Amino acid sequence: MRRRLRRGLVVGVVLLAGCAGIPHGGPVHVGRAIPAPGGLGDIDVRVLPAAAQPSMAPAEIVHGFLRALVNADGDYEIARTFLTHRAAAGWDAGEGVTTYDDSGVHIHTTTSTGTTARTLQFTAPQVGAIDGRGNFAPRTGEARASFGLVRQSGQWRIDRLPGGVMLSTLDAQRAFRPALVFYLNRAGTTLVPEQVLLRPTPGVRTALVRALLGGPGPWLAPSVRTGFPSGTELLGNVPVDPTGVAEVNLSGVVHQASPSQLKALSAQLVWTLRQVSEISVVRLLADGSPLAVPGVPVNQPVSSWRSFNPAAPPVPSVGAFSHGGAWQTVGGDLPGLPDSAAGLTGLAISRDAAMLAGLRARRHGVALVVGRRGDIPAVRLSAQTLTAPTFDPSGTVFVVATTGATRTVDAVPTDEPVQHVVADRALLAHPVQQLRLSRDGARVAAVVGRAGHGRLLIGRVTVKNDTIRFEAFRAALPGATDIRGVGWDGGDQVVVTAANASGGRELVEVDVDGYGTRTVPTSGLPGPPVDLAATPGRPLLVAAGFSVWRNNATGGWSRVGIGAEPVYPD
Repeated sequence: MRRRLRRGLVVGVVLLAGCAGIPHGGPVHVGRAIPAPGGLGDIDVRVLPAAAQPSMAPAEIVHGFLRALVNADGDYEIARTFLTHRAAAGWDAGEGVTTYDDSGVHIHTTTSTGTTARTLQFTAPQVGAIDGRGNFAPRTGEARASFGLVRQSGQWRIDRLPGGVMLSTLDAQRAFRPALVFYLNRAGTTLVPEQVLLRPTPGVRTALVRALLGGPGPWLAPSVRTGFPSGTELLGNVPVDPTGVAEVNLSGVVHQASPSQLKALSAQLVWTLRQVSEISVVRLLADGSPLAVPGVPVNQPVSSWRSFNPAAPPVPSVGAFSHGGAWQTVGGDLPGLPDSAAGLTGLAISRDAAMLAGLRARRHGVALVVGRRGDIPAVRLSAQTLTAPTFDPSGTVFVVATTGATRTVDAVPTDEPVQHVVADRALLAHPVQQLRLSRDGARVAAVVGRAGHGRLLIGRVTVKNDTIRFEAFRAALPGATDIRGVGWDGGDQVVVTAANASGGRELVEVDVDGYGTRTVPTSGLPGPPVDLAATPGRPLLVAAGFSVWRNNATGGWSRVGIGAEPVYPD
């Protein structure tokens, strides 16, 4: 499924018959702040498929029913025209949504009883599932469904079918509108975006607030928190006046919030509602009266709460790359870095660029060294093999260490002993090529598998009783092969390099939940991309053809210099 667009939605009705596919190309701007104000219009964009027609054959009935599921109006009123009266009354569409690859659909008749009954079997490659809250989870395998058809008043209709809804990936893009709701990381310093898929009906602003107040979905919930007191509800809808002021009237329980909670919940609301194009200001109420939030006016501009930015660029936003064991900077200077990093591989730079970590070869393995930029780094950990290190927001370094048959994830704080991380078998059952923490510290991306067989896994980071856990890993790009390199280019997406069907390699941007992907154009690179570095607000750095290249504003590439291992501050 291609990367969604957060702005420029078209008002109107989309007719299914003869509708062209969604474009696969377009300019790419990697590392943008999210979401830009005015990206999500509060409009009604509907797809109107055809209802059941007289004299349709059994296979046409099944195909028509599947196409009609793109429209949920009237509890799937159009789709129910393909069902018998009995099936229409008993079918439960609310059991969840399964998405499938429409290029692999196969429908065939399995049984036939003269001219009065048919059983048709549907199969297709499964892509994912969308729950009732609008959270997507990738799924692999085969989607299967059996449809029993009978004649009703001389016309074929479906009389037996499974519960729930099945949508092709193309129809899922037409049926749902991707948006973000925001929660807090464990430290309460940064917002963590969560994607939800909303039906394109009027009142998207109200739907967003209700989704936010309902709390995070089950996958993300253990890694984040919210500023809203338990039981906080939205009273009524979220109206917007002609000047762009949105009123959010919360129940009185919000008065229980502390000053810090009020700031946090305001940031959550403002960042969530800034996606709606009509909204320029958010006004908070409690039981109909203005709610005072420390440090901001009653009318909060959507540009407020920049300190909570989930995709804030690192300071300084300077990259680096290795050239024959020496490290050079890109986009500015980092005094002391060349001396501290000399001879290291797998360099990592803390977000404030004050600390460095890297790998140094030893006689019987490799050592992790950590130190302040400008100083000689000290050995903190040794093993037969180590992944390149990655910093979390607190400055702790994480690596995967392998000694013999044992793999461990180790957390290396600046001034404390090394701590083992409890990690799922999904992460450690196979060699780990790369590990990268998200900028908010709530999620972790990993490239897992032997060289040439890397897969992208994304898991959540939780802390319980001072024990760090990497858990609930999901394959974000289950169809991709030979993934190498991974970088967080924002709060809700990562970029990797991957093999493509033609035998080459490409740059792929993917949503954290795996819902949307898009290919980043590589025209102008001298060879296949093999590694990358990404960070918000800065162009991609890509290693290709024994050199490092920088993505420019026009979508092309500029050569930075001969070298490899591009890196940005974590």
